[in-house]
Amino acid sequence: MGTCFSSLKSGKDENSKPQPAKPWDGIKKCNKYPNRSIHKEMPWDKALPRANQSEDCLYLNVFAPKIREDKKYPVLFYIHGGGYVMDSAERYTAKNICRLLVSREIIVVTCHYRLGFLGFLSTGDDVCPGNFGLFDMLEAMKWVHSNISSFGGDPENITLSGQSAGAAASDLLSFSPLAKGLFKRKIVMGGNSYCHWATTSKQEIREYCKKWAKRLGWKPKENYASKREESEDIFNFFNGLPTSKLGMTMFFSNTIFKECQLPLAPVVDGDILPHNLKILRETQEHVPSLVGGGEYEALLFCAIGLLRGSEKEINSAIDVLSKKSGLARSKIEAMTEKVYGDSPALRANSKARKMFYVQLISDVFANYGNYRFMRDCQRRGTECYGYSFDHQSKQMWGWLQHVVPFTGGTHTSELSYLFDCNYMSAPLGMNKTDKVVSEMTADYFTNFVKFGTPNGPDSQLPKWERISSDDEK
Repeated sequence: MGTCFSSLKSGKDENSKPQPAKPWDGIKKCNKYPNRSIHKEMPWDKALPRANQSEDCLYLNVFAPKIREDKKYPVLFYIHGGGYVMDSAERYTAKNICRLLVSREIIVVTCHYRLGFLGFLSTGDDVCPGNFGLFDMLEAMKWVHSNISSFGGDPENITLSGQSAGAAASDLLSFSPLAKGLFKRKIVMGGNSYCHWATTSKQEIREYCKKWAKRLGWKPKENYASKREESEDIFNFFNGLPTSKLGMTMFFSNTIFKECQLPLAPVVDGDILPHNLKILRETQEHVPSLVGGGEYEALLFCAIGLLRGSEKEINSAIDVLSKKSGLARSKIEAMTEKVYGDSPALRANSKARKMFYVQLISDVFANYGNYRFMRDCQRRGTECYGYSFDHQSKQMWGWLQHVVPFTGGTHTSELSYLFDCNYMSAPLGMNKTDKVVSEMTADYFTNFVKFGTPNGPDSQLPKWERISSDDEK
């Protein structure tokens, strides 16, 4: 744990592309979790012992079985989520990764990357094009491809994976020409590049960074000689701030969840993402994929965004749908009536109204993106396995069960059973049924990493059918 994959200097180089790690002499002891990127903790994480936060955060963790001369292990390269602004790989503990995944004869690699303004600051032009966090992930992928054989791994059998923003980033990287040849297949959980929050526009991110610069004390000139001069002023202001000022969070940020948009996100920069996503999807090689999310993805967002499914919030969600789809509000209302049974009677029923709201936001946030992802694979004849994670445990929700309209499988639920890692309260405390689900989840996912199918050659699990051209859903 704590292997440096890239070098970064302080000061003006904090917002720049990562460079390959400098070599070291002798044997370096790597048995502790490394520095995490600067971000604000989730409230329930503050009581846990955690590694330091620092701009010096470009480290990865390798968890591997005992090296065998006669075997090369397949590799799961995992990118953590957190809306591009928070969390870390430290959440995924060595003990649980080894117990659930490495014991099934795969290597697991987790990595840190720059978050928030350190990783995704952008002026929307060549002064600060952004995507530094994506370049960090790419550099980690290169390191793994070059060095994993030293850990007994197979560099030609690497599965690129992630959850939420990590899933969207994984999908984006899979279409980047710069990542060609670095992976064989991908697993995307709770997000992908079809989700509209996966990326943002140059103009939107520029305006967001200007707004935050003003909050942090930036005093713009009354007149700039050019747009570039203003960009340089913004960039220099952020680079002059202490990194402690740059930490961000999504917790209780109901604006993010109401709009279903991440303001700091990757952009089409002409470099790591050289063209718009439609062109990249058409021109890049497609690989076998496993994709899905929780049954009610938006339940978690209702908790951390303090959303309760009120009449006002439903109307706001319909406005967002109208804005993002370009369809008239009247058409969106007709669609919600047809698809969800929206009606005055439904809205008068508190339980039904909240269920409708969660389903609506779930579709906007993730389900529609997953649907488009699977239909694209179907159209191309690319091997794809889809899932909806429905299992839930009351213990998983912890105290958050008191701030959601109901409980169920949601965003991050599969992580509780794949990594025994609970975002909402720790520890999970699995009952007998939970343990069975966890073992099945680990079997399915590691089979996909090893064989390209969750079924495996000799699996006793119920058969998981791939998405086929005959499927209508």
